[in-house]
Amino acid sequence: MYQLYALIIAAFFCVSCSAPQNVVKERYVWPPPPDVARIEWLKTYSSQLDIEKNASRRFWDSVAGEDPPRSFKKPVEVKSIPELNKFLVSDIGRLSVIVFDLAGLEQRILEVPVGGPPLYMPLSIAVDSDGFIYVLERRASAVLVFDKAEKYQRAFSLKLLSVTSPTAMLIDKKNSLLFVSDAATRKIVVTDLKGVFIRSIGGAGEAEGEFSLPIAMALNSKGHLLVADAFSARIQIFDDTGRFLSRFGKRGDSPGDFQLIKSIAVDSSDNIYVVDGRAHNITIFNAQGELLLVMGGFYAATETGKLAPGGFSLPVGIDIDTSDKIYVVDQMNARVQIFQYFSEEYLRRNQNH
Repeated sequence: MYQLYALIIAAFFCVSCSAPQNVVKERYVWPPPPDVARIEWLKTYSSQLDIEKNASRRFWDSVAGEDPPRSFKKPVEVKSIPELNKFLVSDIGRLSVIVFDLAGLEQRILEVPVGGPPLYMPLSIAVDSDGFIYVLERRASAVLVFDKAEKYQRAFSLKLLSVTSPTAMLIDKKNSLLFVSDAATRKIVVTDLKGVFIRSIGGAGEAEGEFSLPIAMALNSKGHLLVADAFSARIQIFDDTGRFLSRFGKRGDSPGDFQLIKSIAVDSSDNIYVVDGRAHNITIFNAQGELLLVMGGFYAATETGKLAPGGFSLPVGIDIDTSDKIYVVDQMNARVQIFQYFSEEYLRRNQNH
């Protein structure tokens, strides 16, 4: 028995000693020097093997062995929960929502109990003010709700609201409202967090306040709703009552134009990030819709084996959390890339950055 303990202790020290040493890493920033950097690439995640481990976790993995890697197959959307140091990714290739628990140093999936509604095509993920997780299931046109501990609680159908082809979902935490965009009716349906209808926004058409294919949504600091329209290649902005305010964008190949919008997000400065799947980039505008920066470009990391920070192959989803970390689903590269936006507040807190 003493020999076994000695072996385990020795293994622990060996694993601890083999921990990666601090090294000066190359930085990837946008815009590049000599301009002042406002966005920096941080890391990429493809499976649980990308979760950094402490000495204790490395030790137990060396003793018990690691689980087979659960890599992405067809990720579509991402949602960060910064207060719990984790993020969730919906993967329609795996028919699941994958949780990256960076605090617990593990990866897992959201489990639906036997008899519960299956996840055939999980799309959007949203989180309310109590930390409850909402998953939009496209094929069933339903919303599944999990509590803060990731335990399944309930589900409600969107078909009763005439939503038969949902494309995205968003939660207004301040007002406890849920927004769902529908490709069939070309409307945004607004409900409470139990799925009770409140109002709808828009309808089919090209006029102001109308949609051709509402594909993604975001809220800014004023509570204004931003709706990305893939077919009309534009962003429309509505006030908190659903009244049309403004729009910008057009189809084209010039900087600031759109080819195939996939997702949209807003940072703490109300800058607007538009993900373009066909252009393989992210275009950033200020709150007035004026072009600030284009980042990214096509890069097939899965074919070259290179990391290629900021290179994308069909980016499809984006989320920006309260700490201004930017999470981008890089679908064909089967990964999530994470960036940091340097707001004025961030730069004040990190003057030596």
